[in-house]
Amino acid sequence: MARRALERTGFDLSKFPPDYVRAALDTCKGKFRIFSELPAYGGFYFRDDFEYNSESVAKHFVAENKSRLETVRAAFAGLGNFDAASLEATLKATAANLGLKVGALVHPTRLAVTGSNAGPSLYHLLEILGKDKVLARLDRALAKF
Repeated sequence: MARRALERTGFDLSKFPPDYVRAALDTCKGKFRIFSELPAYGGFYFRDDFEYNSESVAKHFVAENKSRLETVRAAFAGLGNFDAASLEATLKATAANLGLKVGALVHPTRLAVTGSNAGPSLYHLLEILGKDKVLARLDRALAKF
């Protein structure tokens, strides 16, 4: 039913391996009330041309966060193992090195890779998207500053 909800709104899931679709949809289980909410909640998995939430942009794509996101990007680029546990440890270590709480990096990172300030677990969605896609989306966001 989730697949049909996405396909009805224009998502072509045939472009993605079944394991990717299943993993992406698994992170969305129990997070929305009706299937018509799924495209807004998890559509970022299946589109690279998503729009950024304008309220979140004003809050998180601010000058001080550009260098922070560049640091996050560099840390992620250096990872050999791009799994949820490694991503979480890396983001926490990056925050500590910058003298920040991890939330100061979580929110702009989530916005950069999903277009929204809400959604599935950040570390799991990063793992599912994969290193190349995450880095490309961070680059796209950094160009918005």
